[in-house]
Amino acid sequence: MKPTIPLGLFELKEEMKQRKNQRMTIKMRSFMKRIGQKRRTELMVATVNKHLKRLKVRAYSSTGTQWHRLKMEEWVTFSFQEVEHSPHLVQVRTNDLPFRLFVHQEEALRRLDETPMPFSGILSIPTGGGKTVVAVHWLLKEGVNRGRKVLWLTHRHDLLDQAFSAIRTLATNDLVKKGKVISCRLISSDETHESVKAIQSTDQIVIGTNQSIAGQLSLLQENWLKANEDILIVVDEAHHAVSETYEHILTTVSKKSNPTILGLTATPFRTLEEERGLLKKRFSDDIVYKLDVATLIARGILAEPFFKELKTGVKKLPTLSVADIQHIHTADRLPPKVEDYLTIHQARNALIVKEYRSHKHVYGKTLVFAMNRKHAILLTRQFIEAGISADYFISGEEKKGEALKRFKDNELDVLINVNMLTEGTDLPDVQTVFLARPTSSAILMTQMIGRAMRGVEAGGTASAQIVHFHDEWPETISWITPNELYQDEAAEMKQRFVENQRVPLTISIVDKWYKSLPKEEAEAHRFVETIPVGVYSFIDPSQRQSIDILVYEHLATAYESWLANMVVVEKNEVAAMLNRTAKSYFREKRHTFGFHEQDLAALYHYFSKTKTKPTLRWLKDRDKVDITRLAEEITQRRLYGEEKKHFIDTHWNEEQSFIAVYFGFDKLEFRKRLELELIRLEEPELFSRVE
Repeated sequence: MKPTIPLGLFELKEEMKQRKNQRMTIKMRSFMKRIGQKRRTELMVATVNKHLKRLKVRAYSSTGTQWHRLKMEEWVTFSFQEVEHSPHLVQVRTNDLPFRLFVHQEEALRRLDETPMPFSGILSIPTGGGKTVVAVHWLLKEGVNRGRKVLWLTHRHDLLDQAFSAIRTLATNDLVKKGKVISCRLISSDETHESVKAIQSTDQIVIGTNQSIAGQLSLLQENWLKANEDILIVVDEAHHAVSETYEHILTTVSKKSNPTILGLTATPFRTLEEERGLLKKRFSDDIVYKLDVATLIARGILAEPFFKELKTGVKKLPTLSVADIQHIHTADRLPPKVEDYLTIHQARNALIVKEYRSHKHVYGKTLVFAMNRKHAILLTRQFIEAGISADYFISGEEKKGEALKRFKDNELDVLINVNMLTEGTDLPDVQTVFLARPTSSAILMTQMIGRAMRGVEAGGTASAQIVHFHDEWPETISWITPNELYQDEAAEMKQRFVENQRVPLTISIVDKWYKSLPKEEAEAHRFVETIPVGVYSFIDPSQRQSIDILVYEHLATAYESWLANMVVVEKNEVAAMLNRTAKSYFREKRHTFGFHEQDLAALYHYFSKTKTKPTLRWLKDRDKVDITRLAEEITQRRLYGEEKKHFIDTHWNEEQSFIAVYFGFDKLEFRKRLELELIRLEEPELFSRVE
């Protein structure tokens, strides 16, 4: 019998009934075959919708695209319609918060408290640093607790559930003093969520995708918002906020209410204050709080990353047209002919599996980012054939939850996924990420790498292995590589070795260094002598405060010698011991710049509480702020007049030099100090002094 639309849909419904979750995901091509259709005409779509409604079955996609607009190779999901919806009710517990915040999270909350409302700014914390926890803590305390409504916007269904989970976790009377229940609505095209029309005026929090909210924005305003009402808006993954749908939502809501807008992002915007683009216009108050990757690594909250690039040997790729290249840059997707070619490339896939098998003891629990479903299945099969426990993860498929659970329970060594673990999925103990798909998106690369960078202090690992499989492309395409990404974002975590313990220079270190030296003290020395060589960075176990002790060249040996011989003494002997330390290890150096007795006390206190000696993290790239070197180069090249000015301006304006940061963007102060170094080179006798 030839398949028909009614018969095909009836059989599909019967199959759904037999499934545990009463849901079914198939390719559009298979669906069309089931109902005996080859083309999607207006009549055909109307007929299918009529029978779906009669059968009380819903058709949708994970991307929010209407089913009849999906491509033949894309996936469509069918589930039973829910007749009635009720809000997600969150009980406000009477116990304390379930966990202590990290120091940087407390600092971020203080900064938010100090920022007058309303504002429109960004909270930038790297992936794994707990930005969602900060945002939820803030919205519960400053939003729900004070009677303000909260709108949480995101672009993906699964991020809604992540936000709601955090709200449930943090909903205690520490943050919400009034009321015992919080009414939340989750709005998206997913069958487990609701539509905008379900929102009631009494709902306190609405968490929705930008597509669903924008589609019925007038209804949201009519049923939920009051005129001139204060509202908190959280834009998750704020780098998407420049899209038309976000712009429409934020602009429209701002006309009726008084919003305070907080954008969340794991991607650092190092030069946001200098940008004149759309993000700057949307988040007019710039960055409310920002923390760099290097500081989180030094504190053990993020893992130390090690990068490895492997050339796949793939050279003879299908020829790309101009349109293909443009599509790659705009959509970050390979043309089907290239994607298919790489997907089934036996040598490339074999290299991926061989790399893991040869270094399994190093890589451990590994997340592989594949290009598409077929690639994930092929890789899974090859991993299993090589004796490695592996499975794949495809959003929307029935086996999704099972594979992810097995990976979380350490029943799998390797999980191959397709683009759905980049944001919002908590896998803290992943040790390694295999980048088996190319990307032209710096944001996507940041998120993929971030899956392995949860540090020991955050329940993760001490180090993270990032393995990048590199194909050779004949055309000029701006593919993002891990090293280039981190260099661009000022973290500069190029491949390094554990024994070096070198960390990048960061804005926070430069700022602390600048403020720690009195001007007269600094000018009495060659500038290069006043640049710290390293930093002891740790968290005070009692006060839960971040401690950064800058170490200068003339003090480094003394610190290391003392720490090597440090022992715990009785409480009544601590003061005397520290006094002896200053006199014996540091001697005359205790009267020089950079030495502070409270630094000795902080180091000893940390050791006595944790039985761990802090590691001196040596700073690399000190030449970025070395004015002495600039003065020497000006002298050697005999630069005068316009040539000298051009040379100086080039270094002042160079984004990665940190010189402008050090001098608080005061160019006059910088020029004065540079001239002082030039005079020191020309007439050193003027600076001779009695020691």
